[in-house]
Amino acid sequence: MVAIVLVAVWGSGIGLQLYLGTPTPLLAVESGSMEPVLYRGDLVIVRAVDPTTLQLGDIIIYNRTSDPRDVPIVHRIIAIQDISGELYFTTKGDNNPGPDSGLRTTADIRAKVIGSIRYLGFITLLLLSSSGFTSIILLIIAFLVPSLLCDYLTPHRED
Repeated sequence: MVAIVLVAVWGSGIGLQLYLGTPTPLLAVESGSMEPVLYRGDLVIVRAVDPTTLQLGDIIIYNRTSDPRDVPIVHRIIAIQDISGELYFTTKGDNNPGPDSGLRTTADIRAKVIGSIRYLGFITLLLLSSSGFTSIILLIIAFLVPSLLCDYLTPHRED
């Protein structure tokens, strides 16, 4: 049964990657910069997009080239400029007081947000934190050990 569940989850992940055209079709929101539209812990569904089709108001995922951690940023496009045939995007978190520093180029943009699931991303955030991963392992053990002990200690009738 566990193998079937694992294959189903893995297969769904591969299917989403192919359908949405991105290696990371699901991302957890890590900050409150997009509140009240997206909250920390929301799971966003993203699709690969041709940057030339983006419009004002679209929420995008981009990489900040100056960030060595390469953490994807989820912010809204508030301005688009065409400079010498090259598109540049000004972005801003809805909950931030001002726009992000610098302009995004078409190369910076990874995907466009097409939907979200409230709080489901907390599982991912929990797994990424060292204390969260340990907590999940302990939780699994706390449920698994008593179940195995009950099966082992329960007398079985032989037919």
